[in-house]
Amino acid sequence: MLKTIIARFTERRALNAYTVGDYAKAEQLFSALRAREGETQRVLRNLGLIRMAQGDLAAAEAYFAREVEAFGPTPDRLQALADVAYLSGDRAKAAQRLREALKDPGCTARELLQQRAAICADPEAHARAMRGKQEFAQANALLAAKEVDEALTLFRRALDADPTDFIALNNIGGILLNQKDDPAGAAKAFSQALAMQQLPVLKINLDRAKARLKEKAS
Repeated sequence: MLKTIIARFTERRALNAYTVGDYAKAEQLFSALRAREGETQRVLRNLGLIRMAQGDLAAAEAYFAREVEAFGPTPDRLQALADVAYLSGDRAKAAQRLREALKDPGCTARELLQQRAAICADPEAHARAMRGKQEFAQANALLAAKEVDEALTLFRRALDADPTDFIALNNIGGILLNQKDDPAGAAKAFSQALAMQQLPVLKINLDRAKARLKEKAS
């Protein structure tokens, strides 16, 4: 019982760190969970998402692949592999992974994956989206250096280059909520991201933005 309580508390702290963009702390806490409970599904998925948010796609793919190997190719796991392949810039691999995910009748992000498949089928659109990934990486570096305004500009440019980039939307929302005191703008960004991909962390972020909106209105 005590171990379960500690694990839940650690996971909550890790997710909170992720939502505010403190990826180092989030990774440290999920790594602590891995040391306690092994490579569970939640540990592998969240460590993969954290590495993906930081642009370390090779490490993210390794976590997602281990998750599939250990727990089976469920729709959400196939989608995670499709996401990281798409972000990697490997058009052929991305197209293959997207097809595999879309073939599964349980696919929960069909519209997003279809949009990405269309981007992969268009060399010009794909090249533009991948240039957006470079701007996304620069934005992350600027955010880590506390250059918030410049980071926000580049995250928005990354989103313009690839309208399916729900991680850029999440990061835009995080800046608006945590550094710009704009919960309305943050809620809009998180809602758009959540409409693309039903990730628990996006729901948590949206709830935080709505709660802040209520505080400001009272």
